[in-house]
Amino acid sequence: MTEYSLSICMPSKRSLEESRASISSAINFCDNTGSELVISDNSGSSDKSKMWNQVHIPFMKYLSNKKNENLLWSDNWYNGMKNCSGSFIGIVSDDDILVNIDKSVLEYKDIKYEDIVGIKPIISLWNSQVGVYKQNNFNINANTAVDRIKQYQDLNKGNNTSYFTFYRSKVIKDIFKLLKYHPTQGGYTDWSIVLSCVASGKVLVDPSKQLIYKNNNWFGDDIYIKKQISKLYVECGLEEKGVLIASLLDALDGFILIMRQNSNIAIDEKIEAAEHVLNSKIKQFINDFNITIQNQFPDVIKNKVDILKVENKIDKKLDICLEIITSLFPSLESKYKKFYKNSTNLEWGNLI
Repeated sequence: MTEYSLSICMPSKRSLEESRASISSAINFCDNTGSELVISDNSGSSDKSKMWNQVHIPFMKYLSNKKNENLLWSDNWYNGMKNCSGSFIGIVSDDDILVNIDKSVLEYKDIKYEDIVGIKPIISLWNSQVGVYKQNNFNINANTAVDRIKQYQDLNKGNNTSYFTFYRSKVIKDIFKLLKYHPTQGGYTDWSIVLSCVASGKVLVDPSKQLIYKNNNWFGDDIYIKKQISKLYVECGLEEKGVLIASLLDALDGFILIMRQNSNIAIDEKIEAAEHVLNSKIKQFINDFNITIQNQFPDVIKNKVDILKVENKIDKKLDICLEIITSLFPSLESKYKKFYKNSTNLEWGNLI
């Protein structure tokens, strides 16, 4: 059985014609680099399934899932990941292009250091109006989890395409396995996923690899971007008012995923990094609350926010965040406690 150092995982929902160029580029990339390609197809397209099932390539697995409107994006992504055998897994969307430019100076199979969690291709953001307009080519190389998170917060400039890093298999699989228990499984969780990966280790750039990210969804004026953000919360059942508590959702998600039981970092380092994310997202919420959204909450929540401003204990901050969230969405209380339990193997608010 072939052992792969890198698996390219392509969750696919587009039609044959819309995804052909991306799948073809991934095949060429994997052929040139000795990597594995796993396509998890949830499009329900019979033409697409027929074509790729007839292409017999030893390094490619084509998983054709019956069209299921209830199958969430995270399920389709994890279905692909759990069929990957590589030491590292790179997610590639089925409209993006992956290119091998030159022989890598990094031998992925020789990367044994557990503190290296990801290898990132140069990620080029492209839009049909302007072509390539931005490059994501920074390393995350600090020695502690909290300092790596701070690095990422400083360097990303609102661009979370590091999501498409080639992450260590056991780390990214563990995180996506936990998303089964996430209260909403909303598409907004990408930021929390990346932060939990960065907490786990360093991310180094491989300049011999390039991912051309077709940014059609997040390119436009402020009004368009706000509509796209709102859409994320509407699609997962939170309606437009989900945007009001977006920072608190990120606070809990980041904290819970960083604190997961199977994390490779020590407990004190986990707590420090998780609390930093919790605090930074709470600060963001309080700022938004004071400037724009406080009139959309009852007075009892205003009192909770005042307490949150001065609270120092982690368990109390978690409680207040959840209380504010459930003032709008009561059903999320039990779901977040279940998510916390499945991630940490602890009861809500416990750290050890």
